Order: sequence, then C-alpha cells, then structure tokens
Amino acid sequence: MQKGTFPLTTSSRVTYMRLTLLGVFFLCFSLLTGAEAECSFQLNPQRVVVRYGGSVEVTCNTSVSHKGMGWEASEGRVSKTNDSLITWRVSELKEWDIKPLCYINPNKGAQCLVKLPVTVYKTPDSVSISTVNHTGPMKEGQQYELQCDVHDVAPVQNLTVKWYKGQTLLHQTNFSDTENKTLVNKTVTLLIRPDRADDGAQYRCEAELDLGAEGPQPPPKINSSEPLNVEVYYKPQHSSSTETIIKDDKVMLDCSVKANPAPDYTWSSDHLNLNISSSVIKSSALSPGKYTCNATNILGSDSKVFILKSTDISISFVNHSGAVIVGKQYELQCIIQNVDPSKSVVVRWYKLSQTNSTDANMTLVSNSSKLQISPSKTDDGAQYWCEVEGTPPVSSERLNITVHYISIRFVNHSGAVIVGKQYELQCIIQNVDPSKSVVVRWYKLSQTNSTDANTTSVSNSSKLQISPSKTDDGAQYWCEAGTPPVSSERLNITVHYKPIINKIKLPSTVPVFRGYPEVLVCEADGNPKPTISWSLGAYDKKDSEKLNITESTPENVSCTANNSVGSDIGHVKVILKEDYLPLIAGLIAVIVAFISVIFIFILSIYYKTAKMGHYSLKNAKPSAQNGNIAQNGKHNTIPMKKLSQSSILA
Repeated sequence: MQKGTFPLTTSSRVTYMRLTLLGVFFLCFSLLTGAEAECSFQLNPQRVVVRYGGSVEVTCNTSVSHKGMGWEASEGRVSKTNDSLITWRVSELKEWDIKPLCYINPNKGAQCLVKLPVTVYKTPDSVSISTVNHTGPMKEGQQYELQCDVHDVAPVQNLTVKWYKGQTLLHQTNFSDTENKTLVNKTVTLLIRPDRADDGAQYRCEAELDLGAEGPQPPPKINSSEPLNVEVYYKPQHSSSTETIIKDDKVMLDCSVKANPAPDYTWSSDHLNLNISSSVIKSSALSPGKYTCNATNILGSDSKVFILKSTDISISFVNHSGAVIVGKQYELQCIIQNVDPSKSVVVRWYKLSQTNSTDANMTLVSNSSKLQISPSKTDDGAQYWCEVEGTPPVSSERLNITVHYISIRFVNHSGAVIVGKQYELQCIIQNVDPSKSVVVRWYKLSQTNSTDANTTSVSNSSKLQISPSKTDDGAQYWCEAGTPPVSSERLNITVHYKPIINKIKLPSTVPVFRGYPEVLVCEADGNPKPTISWSLGAYDKKDSEKLNITESTPENVSCTANNSVGSDIGHVKVILKEDYLPLIAGLIAVIVAFISVIFIFILSIYYKTAKMGHYSLKNAKPSAQNGNIAQNGKHNTIPMKKLSQSSILA
C-alpha cells in the first residue's frame, strides 16, 4: 500500500454504496412523480473543513412536520428520528472523500435530501529544494533548473507552491486537479539564469494550503524548504575601461575588480617595464603615460587602461587679444587642466612679485578662475600669472601686458596760457605698431577741429597750434587715434589775460557838491583776478574797488587794476560844485511871505471901505439914478431899499 493512503473496510464500503443508491433512487422518484417536496433544511455549519484525523460536528435542523429525519454517512451515521434537530458527529475523521447526507421524510410529499460539503486536508510532511542534474557553483549566464518536492499533502486543488529568492517572490504554481481528494506528492520546477549579482543568493520554495474562510483560523502553517545557497562563477568586468588620473604628490592606480574565482592581475606600460601582480599601484614616482592592467580568472579576463596626466595651467585674456587700453576693464582667466575634478583648489593671482588675493577663493578645477584688471600707464610691461595651490604649486606661464595709451600735453610749456600768445599741443601715441599709421583727430569740447586730422606715423607725435582767447578759459582739449579709437585724457585750459577796467562804472569826470560825498567804483575783468588800488595825487593809495570822495578829495584821482599779465589805469577828474539849492529855496520863501503880507493888508482895507454886511431887499424902491439893473439882457426897474446897520446885524 502506498504511503499516506487510508483504505476503507469492506463493510464500510457496502454501507456507503447502499446509501448512495438510496439517495439516487429517491431523487429519481421525485423527479418522475413530479411531487413537490415541502422541505426546509438548515445545516450549521453549511460547509466543513477539517484536518485529517480531526473531529467534526454538524447539526441539521428543520421546521417542517415530518415522519422522520436522519444522517446517512460512511462515518457517524444517525438513524431516523422524529426530532427536529439532529447532529452528525465524528471524533476522528479519516475518510478523504466522505459525503454526509441529511434527509427528511415530510408528512406530505417526497423525501428531501441535503448534502454537506466536507473538505479533509493535511499539510505536507516535508518540502525540499534541490538543483536538477547539477552540483557545485553555477556559471554566470547559463540556465539551471531548481526542483521543489512537496510530500503527502491534501487536497491538491488547494495547494500553492511559491518560489522565493531572498524575500522576492519569483513565481507560484496552482493545481487544477479537483477529483483527487487523497494524499499526493507534488514536484514543481523553476528555470533560472543567474548573474554575478546572484552570487550568494538564497532560493527556497513554500507549500501553502488555501482553505478559504471556512478553513481553520489562523490558516495552517506554511511549509517552507531549507534555503538553497547559490554560488555563481563570473569573469572580471571593470565598470569603466579607461580612467584618467591627474598626477599629484600621491598617485594610486586601483585595478581591483570583483570576480569569482578571484582574478590574477598583470600590468604593462607603453614606456616602462612593469612586473607587478598586485591590483593596486601606489607610487609618487610614476611618470605621466598610459598603464594597462589585466585581470584574469578561469572564465575570462578584462583589461583597464589608466592614463596618468600632469596638471596643466595657462593664462589668457577673455574675449581679447593684443595690447590693452588705459582706463578700460579686462578679464584674465586662469585655465586649469588635468586636475582631479573631484577636488577643489586655491587659485592665486600674481602681478610681478605682488600677490593679488582678489580671486584666491576655492573654485572647482573644472572651471576657470578669473581676474578683473583695469590697466594704467604704469602697467605697461607688467607680468601676470596664476598659480594652483598644491605640493608643489603649479604656475602658469607669465603674460606680458602691453598698454596702448594716448596722452596730451603742451610743447615747452606748463600751466596757464596767456591771451594773444601762440601755443602748441602735442598728442603722444604709444605702443601701437610703428609700421602702421593712424589718423589723429583733435577735439575742443564737443566740436571737432580738423586742422591736424592727417595721417601721421604713430612713432611720431601729432601737434596742434592754438592761440587762446578769453572765451577759451576752462576749455577742454583732447586727441583721438586708432581703430577702435583711443582717446587721451582731457586737458583743461586756463587762460590768463590782463585786467580791463569797466569805464561805464568809472566815468572820467565826477561832480562833487559840498557836503554830499560820492562813491567811485573801480571794477576790472582779468585772470588772475586783478588787485585794485587808488591814487589820489600826492596822497597815499588805497586798495579797494570802492572809493568815497568829498569836497576835500584832490581833483585828479586814478584807479589801477593789476595782475600777473598786466595792468589797466582809469583816470577820474573830481569837479567841486557849490550847492545853491538851499539859498534859492530861502529866497523863494521870503518872497512868498512878503507877498502874503501885502495881500492881507489890501484885503483888510477893502473890507473897511465897502462896509460889507447883510442887506434886505423888501419894499425897496429904485432911485431915480442907478435904480435899474440888467436882467436877462433887459433893463428892468427894481425898487431898492437901503438897509440900516441894525437890520444887517438882525
């Protein structure tokens, strides 16, 4: 008998066959007669999942009036009874394909049957993993077959076999055999193609029974095989075939590479004889060049080339070549090559023997470090260079600076110029190719003077004749030459001229009235500013622009304006005059007073003579003579009456 099977006895088989035939008979009879069964069953539980050899208990309950109900089963049969609830019990279930039936014989209708689904399970006795037709290490890239053996498990349709590499699920297998309810042995295989990353990996397989919600809780323990450790042989393979190394005080060529079995190393060079078996060369004496390392094991070999370079540093202008111009800004760049890009260095700039620390900062050597300069005339011939800090430091070549500049100056003269004299300006051009000639242009303020815009050899100087006037004081001159044009600095002109006295404010004759002083103003235009002095004949001079004069001032007065260029004299004649205005005013006042007295005297005499007073015209009668007055051009007679003095006073 095969291991893991449990045969039924002869009596059990006979009983089981009888029950099955009886059930089929009743079912066919019900269908043929067309009788409607008045049945109502309730199984608790409705489905049973039980471990092989375990106990089981299920109740069958009905509310229908019946003539008897019972359980038919190969194990745990319950005879017909008139009860409404009966229980099927098995204390140790060992039948794989048991099919219990609960039946009821209703008072009306045909017999009713209900089948109880029963699943009997058993977890595997063992789960093991092995390699098919192979022992020892595996080779990278080749295919191998792994086998998982699961022993004595049931039912197979609930079995799942899973493959793992480490904690990673690789594959799983399910089975569709629903007929076999008994114990089985299953073998599952998995094809793998290992690589170098699988060296040392652990493979395993697991057997799991999925019994659903009716199964035991928690679910049955998962059976796992022992891990299978895999050793993989693979040849050497460098991550890069070429590596560039910048030579410094410590040089290391590392050819170490992973391989199984461990590789052997050999070295060669295009300029040195090497007999080295180590994977690493450490030496500060290696000269720049190409070094080749070969790593070999039983599966193959791989080579790696090391290119050893020395640090290189150079200096140049950014977007410029040739001479530089005074006053403009330029940029120097320090280009660093063949330095380990994983490091950073300190770059220092030098001008002659003086260190410029403006750019002595940490910078990536893959970039270029720059320096801003604004050259002056004194920088002509200067040398610039940059240096990378190290042991020893690495310096660039020296860059000689040629400064191209133009200057302007007087010929044989310095300081201010004087009106009316002639002077010569000189435009000096330096550090331009003497084999060429350029056009020199002169400028005064913003207006171009083309008097000297001729082609001249740049080794000579171009000149401009000027004869300044007073209006040129403060003017600016400059010259320009070259392409692009280069301008000189601007030369400010200071013009000196002798004083000129303002004759409008200082007339030649000035009248002076006794008792009324006058002020003389002596103003003069000149550069430098003139000094003013007064001469009062034999009297002392007075230094002031203004002079007070009186009747005691001498008749002849002179004003002198003087500066370093010359002088100007203004003469004034002082004329003394008497002031008759008060005398005339007094005389007029006497005359007016005399006339007023006479007038008053005459008026008083007239009043007394005429006896002037009030007169009444009532009942007046004209006299025979002079009694008529003219009225409207006509002679009318109006009576006149002489009034008495008393009447007047009344």
